[in-house]
Amino acid sequence: MRIIVQYWQAFLRRLDQLLQIYTLDETVGGRFRSEQISAIIRLTPLTVIANLINVSMIVYSYRDSAIHPLLVVWGCLLLGLIFLGARPWLILIRGHWRNQVSERSLRRAVTHAGLLGFLWGIVPLICAIHSNAANTLIISVVCVGMLCAGGFALATVPKAAILFCLLVGIGSELSLLFNPLLQRWDLALLLLVYCSTVIAAVITSARTFGARLMAEAEAAQQQQLVSLLLHDFETHASDWLWELDANGQLRDPSPRLASLLGRSLEELHEIPFTTLFQMHPEDGLGGEALSLLRERLRQGQAFRHLVVPVQAHNKACWWQLSAKPLLDRRGHLIGWRGVGSDVTEQRNAHREMNRLANFDALTGLANRYQFNNRLQQAKTSLRAEDKLFALLFLDLDNFKTVNDSLGHGVGDKVLQAVAKRLQKAIRKDDLLARLGGDEFALISWGEDAVSQAGQIAQRLLRCFHEPCQIDGLNLQIGCSIGIVLAPEHADQPETLLKNADMALYAAKSAGRNTFQFYERGMGDSAQRRLNLLNDMRRALESVPCIKPLCTYVDPHFRWQDQPLLPEFELHYQPQISLADGRITGFEVLTRWHHPERGTIPPVEFIPLAEESNMIIPLGIWVLVEACRTASHWPAGWRLAVNISASQFSHGSLVPVVKRALQLSGLAPTRLELEITESLLIQDAHSTRQILGELRTLGVRVALDDFGTGYCSLAYLRSFPLDQLKIDRSFVTALQQDASARAIVSGIIQLANALDLETVAEGIESPQEAAMLRDTGCRLGQGYLYAAPVPGHALDEFCRRYQQQP
Repeated sequence: MRIIVQYWQAFLRRLDQLLQIYTLDETVGGRFRSEQISAIIRLTPLTVIANLINVSMIVYSYRDSAIHPLLVVWGCLLLGLIFLGARPWLILIRGHWRNQVSERSLRRAVTHAGLLGFLWGIVPLICAIHSNAANTLIISVVCVGMLCAGGFALATVPKAAILFCLLVGIGSELSLLFNPLLQRWDLALLLLVYCSTVIAAVITSARTFGARLMAEAEAAQQQQLVSLLLHDFETHASDWLWELDANGQLRDPSPRLASLLGRSLEELHEIPFTTLFQMHPEDGLGGEALSLLRERLRQGQAFRHLVVPVQAHNKACWWQLSAKPLLDRRGHLIGWRGVGSDVTEQRNAHREMNRLANFDALTGLANRYQFNNRLQQAKTSLRAEDKLFALLFLDLDNFKTVNDSLGHGVGDKVLQAVAKRLQKAIRKDDLLARLGGDEFALISWGEDAVSQAGQIAQRLLRCFHEPCQIDGLNLQIGCSIGIVLAPEHADQPETLLKNADMALYAAKSAGRNTFQFYERGMGDSAQRRLNLLNDMRRALESVPCIKPLCTYVDPHFRWQDQPLLPEFELHYQPQISLADGRITGFEVLTRWHHPERGTIPPVEFIPLAEESNMIIPLGIWVLVEACRTASHWPAGWRLAVNISASQFSHGSLVPVVKRALQLSGLAPTRLELEITESLLIQDAHSTRQILGELRTLGVRVALDDFGTGYCSLAYLRSFPLDQLKIDRSFVTALQQDASARAIVSGIIQLANALDLETVAEGIESPQEAAMLRDTGCRLGQGYLYAAPVPGHALDEFCRRYQQQP
């Protein structure tokens, strides 16, 4: 008996799973149940009419029979039950239907269907022994029709539909077996097949209905997430969105835009967009920009970062606009969509800086007096607002020799030329000052300045790569830089200046034309870094074709057939299509096997290479050799190469990429350069220009570790990118953290909206791969598929991987 009970319970569980048409989530379960029941209720008028006609037909057919009174009672009960179900229909058509329904209501619907099925199931049994041939035909046709119609009408609640069909079918089956006029086993079998077909159709229809509910819920959730992202963009970013119709009228202008203009929403609906902008009356500026705006709108051409004048709140302002045309399926212009930002403060700040008086007369830079004042202000901001900053001391190498041998006139021109170069290499909000003689100083504010002080120093050192041309002379001037960070190294101006001077002395002691951070004691750690740097330089300069690149990058540099770096090795990690598991390419990684210290982790030697500029020759070797290896891969495979900020801002990246492609014969479309979010932020104009040149070549650009930095959505729209790489921290947390899943889903939705490819890093389990694939991510890489493979073992790995089932 116990075994029978267990089998029965297992059967019920399996039946319940079979009839489960959606994955229940109580946040949407009530709405799903409401949709199920309302779909049935909408058919109430047809249900009432059909039952009324069928009941009337049966009662009338048996008007002379002995069971006529019983059929009258039966008909009244059935119609009463039908009309009882009409009450929810009245609620529905009056608009008072609830969008949340409990499981109890669903059970009531099943019970109601069961009662109807019972009443329709007993009528053929009642009439079985009091029928003639005509009445038997009527009963058979009506019951079979009700079985089919009931299954169709109740299909959205499969339990109700199946219960109704079973009860009607059982009653009809029994009447066929016990009706003395029929007793046909073949008809009974045919009815059984028909009933089973109707039930199967009910289950299929119910599952389709449930899948639609799930799809709608998921779409609504994704739409909500995208809306939240756009709302966050418009709320927290300095930009705003705008849209025009085909006639140039604003379409649904935002309250923020109306507030910025000082106009009502009604006014903005009634005036052409271009009439909002006009030349500034005091200086007549902006006429060319306005003409260009009108021309682009008239010709239907996209435009970016167009700065135009505007009158807002009776004040002269400047706005920066970007937009693209909206086209219908036939390519006809139907409007414009774009983004705008207020750049008035930046322009005014620039003009105000030109009016400041406390600048060095020779170079136009801030003088020592202004520098000391700003350093005191930085100290105050550090205490009151926790505003971090970096202080860099610069001292020209060999300047005294030039000044003494060629005279002070030439020396002054050298200082002016150096000042111009340095001004071009710093951020607008940073302060560059000439302290006297050949000494300069830079104060750079912000957490990014502190974390990227080494990169700032590299950018300044690159100003001295080319000689200064003075009066027909080519004068090679170098520079040493000392760096202190506030408050890490000190918070008092006097102490900061002293420590910066010590760091500058250390830079000069290290060989000049370099930079050094201040370190307490300048002890073992500094010595180890210096030794490691010397070993790296020795290893790179040991190869004849690489040695010249350590000092100067010739766009047409020569290359050996196999320029081996004995201590360095390239490894490749595959990137896999999540849809079908095929290899789509590899990311190249560098390993350093030191002859004495063993394997040195990349996290240790890569920053050192970037700080010392050794990343330039090392990066060239990696790029050229990886491209040569990739040129032997199948045509559909791509090569991903990480590019550091130092390589990007060195000025030689585009020529180096061209030369690498030329030497290897690799198609540009198969090369993908990976950059970080910080690179987009630190020098947006230069970065945009270089990315544009790479795009012209056909080289792809990927944004690495997306979501971990401070990159805004505006950067994704304004830079020519092809791919977003989802950081491994989000992938690792997918299974445990709902917020990580939401972020990953949002990134993929955003990438799809911007027509960008997505790659997930650090996949380590099949569950993570499945979740990413279901969310819409196209590519993935990680130890689930393979660890980075040495170059010499790559062919064997590919062969084994492709042989896997």
